[in-house]
Amino acid sequence: MAIDDKPLYFKTFEEDSYKEETPRTSPEKIEREEYEERRQPREVTVERRTIHTMLREGQELKSLKRVSPEIIGSLFDRVEFLRTRINEIQSVLETRKRLHEELIKEIDTDINDKKALLAGLSDIDDIRDFKLDISTLRMEKRRENVQFWRDIFELTSELRDLMEQYQTESKIANLFKELKSGE
Repeated sequence: MAIDDKPLYFKTFEEDSYKEETPRTSPEKIEREEYEERRQPREVTVERRTIHTMLREGQELKSLKRVSPEIIGSLFDRVEFLRTRINEIQSVLETRKRLHEELIKEIDTDINDKKALLAGLSDIDDIRDFKLDISTLRMEKRRENVQFWRDIFELTSELRDLMEQYQTESKIANLFKELKSGE
């Protein structure tokens, strides 16, 4: 034979091309790499389902802006104006009372709905969110009660002042009517 001790037919086919390739990474190495990937801390972002805006206890409640216009005109015009203002204030008082009742009823309904839903929840985040919602609604209810009391107090004070002015002005107007008719 020639320089190589292998026969000619054997040389035409490369041994390397027909060898079974073994995986470059062994199954143990793959499992170890997967384990390392799982072991490393992952960054988990949790999307919040609801965003709560808490009302601050320190927020000041705003008073009604009372603007009492100056009464210009004759005595009889002033009496008529005062009567109109008294009717307006009484109407505003009734509207505010009705609004208060509706708001409190809506808040109570929302609280009861959230309590009913809360009983069926199992996710801790949902439970916390619902309890926070209920707490916020109760805070709104307290704020509405305080604001209602302030509004009613200011409106009744203004109504009382207007009624006193009306009585005084109407007595004076009646005196002038009698003097005018007595001439």
